[in-house]
Amino acid sequence: MKLYPKSTVGVALMYTGGALAWLAVLGIAALWFRTILLSPHICCPKIGENVISPLYYFLVTMHGQIGMFIVVPDLTLAAAAYGLYKSKMNILHFKIMTIAFWLINLPLIFAFAGQPTTGWYEYPPLSLQTGTWIVYGAMHDAKLLIGLGYFMQVINTIGAIIGGLTLFFDGYKTRPREGKIPIFAAYGMAFGGMFMPITIVALTGAALWYSLYFWFGVPVNPLTWVVLFWFYGHPVVYYVPFTVFGGLYVLIPHYAGRPLYSERWARWNIALLFTFGMLAWVHHLQTWPLPVAIRAFITPTTLILAAGSGLTVLNLGLTIFTGKGYNWKNPIGMASLIALIGFILGGIQALMLPENPLNILVHNTYYIVGHFHMMIWTIIIIGFTAILLDMLKAKMGNADFSNLGRGLLTAGLMMWTSSALALGYVMSYAGYNGLVRRWDAYPLQYLPYMDAMTYLAVTMAASFVMFAIPILVTLLPIKTSAFWVSTEAPSLPSTSLPGTMAKHDK
Repeated sequence: MKLYPKSTVGVALMYTGGALAWLAVLGIAALWFRTILLSPHICCPKIGENVISPLYYFLVTMHGQIGMFIVVPDLTLAAAAYGLYKSKMNILHFKIMTIAFWLINLPLIFAFAGQPTTGWYEYPPLSLQTGTWIVYGAMHDAKLLIGLGYFMQVINTIGAIIGGLTLFFDGYKTRPREGKIPIFAAYGMAFGGMFMPITIVALTGAALWYSLYFWFGVPVNPLTWVVLFWFYGHPVVYYVPFTVFGGLYVLIPHYAGRPLYSERWARWNIALLFTFGMLAWVHHLQTWPLPVAIRAFITPTTLILAAGSGLTVLNLGLTIFTGKGYNWKNPIGMASLIALIGFILGGIQALMLPENPLNILVHNTYYIVGHFHMMIWTIIIIGFTAILLDMLKAKMGNADFSNLGRGLLTAGLMMWTSSALALGYVMSYAGYNGLVRRWDAYPLQYLPYMDAMTYLAVTMAASFVMFAIPILVTLLPIKTSAFWVSTEAPSLPSTSLPGTMAKHDK
């Protein structure tokens, strides 16, 4: 009986499977609380406070925690592992990667069983109250169970640390003997293999602190805890996008019919994104009583980080515009292009956030929700979809899609993108007009916005099913040996020699 994958791409598929399973749960939770928001619960206090509100806040908490604590590490390690495979490098420790997978994906089931209502960010002092856990808080051993729930987060982060470090060192051991590490693998090793373990340690400490509070009464300093949390909480949004950058640096040149415009820029950018990705977290504390010097530190560090992302956009944009004609009709090419465009649009929305006088206008409103969800729906979901489609085509018996499958993929991607952009901008506009996020009892004037958000979310769910069907149908008939048996990776298209592009296209 095969209990773990024995190929590098098998590891990538294992983590992909975990992410897809949790995405389904996350999506159901989102649709559920969206239906609750179709009616503002500002009347009927007994119903609103005792039934509807706890359910709403639990669903929002589970939705966010699944996304940030489980789906993000899964997708990061899946993309990074495929980057090794695509670069003719390998995972060596399959058992350790499998153990890490289960540590990431299973422990939080226990926490969700307690039905926390803290939000994914778990700010004190709210999260230090037993009443924030619907089930565990009502039980006799409330402190023991809640402490154990937080300890499950500790185990979850340990899984991500083990998985990331194992991938990094295995990649380093199997790197090319001559020349540099290929760009896809370099980004995967940097951000999935090292950036994630370094920053997620802060969440390990924050969650362990809460466990010690409930078990032994160890006091929690709110400001210190928040600093610890956001040292993880901001970099976590980059785990998948920066790893996906490595894939786009390979896929977009391929479908543009030319080498990457500047591989040197791409490699310089690793150092810039790695460094400032761990400095920009301070802007999450703008509403705290910070010294002027720290406030002055917020804007330049965030804008320098944005400049690093802009360098990626410029590099890939010049690759497209100076190419022989971008093949956007291919589903992989289309998904790669959508990921890039979505990242640009979501990034533009964020430019006002590090500016202290402007941030106060939209802080804690739906403007923020619209911004980061546009990033999630494009660079993360669609960017990873491009990598997954290439994974299927390159490794899984050269699997290709039928005309019907291509049609579903194309229609689903276009429908998803139009709905996601519309939903993101509706959220942001509502937030700019003052709609506070995470409230189920909102003023009636915002009801039309909530209606539009819900209908667009349902459309996105339908479009996700559309492009998921051909992917699943392609996976089903493939022999399981592709998952277990290690085979040679396909040739990686060069970023400097034009003659290699046509060869890779065959």
